[in-house]
Amino acid sequence: MQISPSSVLCDLCASAVNLNMKKILFLCTGNTCRSVLAHYYAAKLAADEKLPLEFSSAGLEAHKDIPQPAIVASLLAKEGIINFKHVPVKMTGKLVKSSDIILTMTADHKARLIALYPRAAKKTSTLVEYAGFGRDDIADPFGRDDLFYFVIFNLIKSAVKASIEKLKKK
Repeated sequence: MQISPSSVLCDLCASAVNLNMKKILFLCTGNTCRSVLAHYYAAKLAADEKLPLEFSSAGLEAHKDIPQPAIVASLLAKEGIINFKHVPVKMTGKLVKSSDIILTMTADHKARLIALYPRAAKKTSTLVEYAGFGRDDIADPFGRDDLFYFVIFNLIKSAVKASIEKLKKK
């Protein structure tokens, strides 16, 4: 194996980029709707702009067997996110530790997370708060009709865009 100065430099640059990569986690209840929509939409926006942001999502009550509503994939496909596959992830202390910012869908999610993991307090906001849109919650569309999902996704998109703009200034 031959190592060139340029390959070492590329490895160093990649390491530096990873060190500067800000990790943002979206949190909801089941990790099938709201946090998933925010996660994949934010990841697409960040990738399109080549921003050093890494997104993930989890749920306080997530379970891998919770079905993914088909409308979630449909809404993401309309944003250019194709071949969408997601398995719900349960929130853990390890995820809290590895996240720089945690954005919850409701004030209750925020309070429950902090009660479980007090060290999350300084890095947790609701998505609406972080975006600068006030203190309202993002309602859970699970089990509702497609129009409700559409409305909720539009709110999530607006809040995600505002949050990314805020992150770009940091």
